[in-house]
Amino acid sequence: MQIDTFRDIIHWTQAYHHQLAESLKHSSDANQNEKARLLLDYLSEHEAKLAKAVSAFEHSDNVKALNTWVMEYLDKTPILPDAEIKAPYADLSSDEIIRRIETEHSNIIELYKFLAGRAVATPAVDLLEELAALEKHEAMRVSSASNMLGDL
Repeated sequence: MQIDTFRDIIHWTQAYHHQLAESLKHSSDANQNEKARLLLDYLSEHEAKLAKAVSAFEHSDNVKALNTWVMEYLDKTPILPDAEIKAPYADLSSDEIIRRIETEHSNIIELYKFLAGRAVATPAVDLLEELAALEKHEAMRVSSASNMLGDL
């Protein structure tokens, strides 16, 4: 995917979460551990909802922020390749799954922080900070839900 503007970053993030949701769902069908299947199903639904939430930012009326160019920023910190989210979760334990998902969210949050630190336009910075806050909040929800699952 060609990334030129913040709109493209949002579109990429939405697609990333959607692909991750699909990967988690397929892995759930193949995982032999019941606890891991429950976790994978929950995470799949969660990522699908997160994809929709991120997509809403793409339709923001903040056109100035959405159309801000980001190409020079990405030369220093490239976008995560799609191949990284296609890794199977079918053979992983619940703890391994959670660590991988937390890493996925951390990588996206770091990308947003990196871009916000380099953006000059205030509307773009605000947009990135909102996206980072959404990702961080959702990562905390996943962590909390995984802790509750661990108590079962």
